[in-house]
Amino acid sequence: MLCHVLSNSANAQTPSKTPFSWQLESIFTYLHEHVIHNPIVQINFKQKFSFGINSEANQRKWKSEKIFIFKKQTLRKGQLKRGRDLMKMAADEWRLCVDWLVRCKILPEDHRVTNAGAQVFDLAQALRDGVLLCHLLNNLYPLSVDLKDFSPRPQLSQFLCLKNIRTFLQTCKRVFGLKDADLFDPPDLFDVKNFRQVLTTLSKLSKTELAQKKYNGFPPENKSSSHNNNSEEDIYGNLQDLALENDLDDNEELYDSVYQEDDDEIYEDLCSTRKRRKTSATTSELPQPVTKRDYCIKEMVDTERNYVDALSMLVTHFIKPLKTIITTHDRDKIFLHIENLHEVHGQFYKDLHRACTTGTGIQISEVFVGHKRKFIIYGDYCSNLPHAQEHIEEISKKSDGIKMAIEECERKANEGRFRLRDLLHVPMQRVLKYHLLLRELIKNTDKSSDDRKALEVALDAMQDLSLYVNEVKRDNEALLLIYEIQNSIVDLQMPPNTFLKDYGRLQKDGELKIRNHLDNRVRPRYLFLFDKVLLMGKSRGETYSFKEAIVLAEYKVDDSSASRDRERKPDKFVYFLWLQWNCSFQLVKRDNKMAYTFFAKTEEMKRKWIDALRLAQDNSQPAAGPNYVMHTFSEPKECDCCGKLLRGVIFQGYLNPETKKAVHKECIGKPPPEKVPSVPPRSLARNKAVVEYKGIPAPGGGRNPLLFSKDAVIDILNNSDKDWWKGRFRNEEGWFPAHLVTEHDSKLSRKPSYLQWEIKSPGTPKPKPNVAVNGGPQACVAKKISYVNVPTSDDSSDDFGQRDWYVGPMSRDDAVKRLNGSPNGSFLIRVSENMARKGEYSLSIKYANAVRHIRVEKNKEGYYLADTRFFHSVPDLVEFYQKNSLADSFPEVDTTLQFPVNATDIKGTPSRPPAPSNSVRSPSIPPTLKSPTNSKFNANKVLCYAVAVFDYAATSTTQLSLAKGDKVAVISKTGSDKGWWKGEHCTSGKIGYFPLAYVREEEEE
Repeated sequence: MLCHVLSNSANAQTPSKTPFSWQLESIFTYLHEHVIHNPIVQINFKQKFSFGINSEANQRKWKSEKIFIFKKQTLRKGQLKRGRDLMKMAADEWRLCVDWLVRCKILPEDHRVTNAGAQVFDLAQALRDGVLLCHLLNNLYPLSVDLKDFSPRPQLSQFLCLKNIRTFLQTCKRVFGLKDADLFDPPDLFDVKNFRQVLTTLSKLSKTELAQKKYNGFPPENKSSSHNNNSEEDIYGNLQDLALENDLDDNEELYDSVYQEDDDEIYEDLCSTRKRRKTSATTSELPQPVTKRDYCIKEMVDTERNYVDALSMLVTHFIKPLKTIITTHDRDKIFLHIENLHEVHGQFYKDLHRACTTGTGIQISEVFVGHKRKFIIYGDYCSNLPHAQEHIEEISKKSDGIKMAIEECERKANEGRFRLRDLLHVPMQRVLKYHLLLRELIKNTDKSSDDRKALEVALDAMQDLSLYVNEVKRDNEALLLIYEIQNSIVDLQMPPNTFLKDYGRLQKDGELKIRNHLDNRVRPRYLFLFDKVLLMGKSRGETYSFKEAIVLAEYKVDDSSASRDRERKPDKFVYFLWLQWNCSFQLVKRDNKMAYTFFAKTEEMKRKWIDALRLAQDNSQPAAGPNYVMHTFSEPKECDCCGKLLRGVIFQGYLNPETKKAVHKECIGKPPPEKVPSVPPRSLARNKAVVEYKGIPAPGGGRNPLLFSKDAVIDILNNSDKDWWKGRFRNEEGWFPAHLVTEHDSKLSRKPSYLQWEIKSPGTPKPKPNVAVNGGPQACVAKKISYVNVPTSDDSSDDFGQRDWYVGPMSRDDAVKRLNGSPNGSFLIRVSENMARKGEYSLSIKYANAVRHIRVEKNKEGYYLADTRFFHSVPDLVEFYQKNSLADSFPEVDTTLQFPVNATDIKGTPSRPPAPSNSVRSPSIPPTLKSPTNSKFNANKVLCYAVAVFDYAATSTTQLSLAKGDKVAVISKTGSDKGWWKGEHCTSGKIGYFPLAYVREEEEE
């Protein structure tokens, strides 16, 4: 049995003759002292190598593989059994820790570390940035960790991760009473050098008096937690190597899903229509909702009313009573913008309510768009929120009188259920909900409706606002980080009136080894990479000593240095870096008079540094526009090209000094979009009124009634609702009861494919005579049976169950799974389980290695995919598209329906050849398009696909750059309220965040 041991010796002897002629005894000694201390893993040092290292060929082999190969001694059965028992004990140890963290509500129950196949490294990855540990302490003992002492979103920064870990350790000692001997060292966790000690610290913490008041510790009292490090099989031995191979996990969505639960509960309690119906000071005058759209509108209005009540509670029960108790400075810091928000939302609610209840012509969309600029103050409010919450604790600790006054206000306001610090979080949650409410309303609004187009404009405005608010908050957090970095570099000297923030955002930080080509010496350095400058310092514990600064504009990245270093004649320097720091690249001055070589431990680490350097250079010197410079705007400003807000508070965009034009990075060099003249909605048909309609009963849901007299000829604009249609009469548009009109005779003839028919189902009762409004005589109008997009007798006569393309009810996700292993052109027809379209037909087809979903719509003219061609039945539709390409209606899906999913030999060829094609073009599959099933993120569920409708230029390495038309597999929507989704680019395969306002979700349409 062979044992491969990586040599990580930093103290190996320098060779006297060649890099490979050192004494093996020194290496054996190192291995014995540092690696082979376990009697279960004995190595026979007398075993001879199967190759000599003196030959040139074997030197190269030695250098490339960097391994020693030994033979294990035969172990006695007793030793093996004891080893297995000890390995099981160690495995139980970390799983008990996972169980404890789940009970403490620090890890969600469905986190991957709870899976049966999870490894101990999964737990280490979840804890490495220190965020969960700091939240753990605050969960065990509230406010034990000050918000200003740790970073809740370190964004893979080593500087912030180590700060969080140190804060955790200091709090364990100061608040929970742990001793120095109980604590691990920061590198034990961040570099995973000694994860057993991390588990020991957590076990000690779980057994403290404060912790046991809430949760039982681990391991249980009947299990021993002692370990014999000299005899136990060390399952943690390779974790440090894994840490080198794997970067820190991006835990953004974990933090969002776990730590917003309490805030969501408070928001639901204060704003939910279900919980606030009885306690609201005002009542809604909206009519009883009938359609899903009506319910969406009612929820929007009622929750806004409840939110205004919540703001009123803050003003009435906190600001006013505390006016004489706390200073003006304290009041302004804690209640920043609350009174202003109360006034703004009071008017916003009135306008929204009026748009939904009267026929004034005001649209819901106009209310949102009109208030966008007023809502910009949320950026400042959300940024100040942590400081406001922290200030409440500070003044409460200083004065018992203030503390008692605040608690009395809490009791009077909400019977003490929620603290003031928690109530202040509600405004931030509310402003980030608007685009979600609008998105849901749009889903339930007919596509051909003018309302939908206007609502999409409002959605863009609220998504833009959400993105702006989130980026303002992030930038303020980033500024605090930059100030901390500046203070930690003890001898950093800046030009007059210059600060680190003037050099852009922090892109990356960490340790590398650097060779300055002036003296050719290699030195370990800690690097801070900003958009404009690269700072190099020497680590001195928690501080850094400044050494050098590189102005990025003067240098270029050279990746070819790696091959040159491999060709160099071996020397002491190469030997020193040989085992670990062997992945190099260079920064070369543009005049070639100076260069630096950087050495990383792994190729992945090197690649990330190169990507970050190139991104920083492109941020400060955008290739798309040399005349544009990064600029910080003092006031909120909109892009002169796309009209969206410039995001953040520092370097929000780019300014052309000559034209004074301010734009986003992705808008550099683009002309402002031309305004397309509005086109009146297409009329579906013309109908004649059989009775007069004066607006009673009202359409409801904020829709305007269309008034007309008997025999009026009405253009039908929307007939998707069986009870209420939208029409146009005398240039006025509105809604009316569908049964009040009948078809109007027209001299225009339609093609056969547009002929109308009626579904005659044996089980369908005859329609009741319609009653005219206002108590008039019965208008015996032959009302058409509603065309609901579900299987009827007409369809059942085609025996869908026998069709090899029909699968019955099936969700989108299941359709993707069903088709993923099939060839391009495979398809199925299913009954949608989407709540918005439950019971209706959808077509799912695999094209270009991705599964697309297309709605099968239905109106009185028939079934259709695009409203240019109608079919008598679904089988007719399928048969047509088996012969004709979908590209006529969907240019992005250039294929026919080729392979029915239930065909017996779908994995190979179709069970029956498709009919001859009239207009089929071979599906063009981009050669670089990665199938989601083959991507590295395949383990994660693809929620949906999205297509970029705008260009987006990433400003950090955690983001995705998008060009219009790019397709992204969305893998997380956890950050939706902040305006971001996470996904995998279907072409490049890169995973990162992108603004959801810049994409259109590929719904079933």
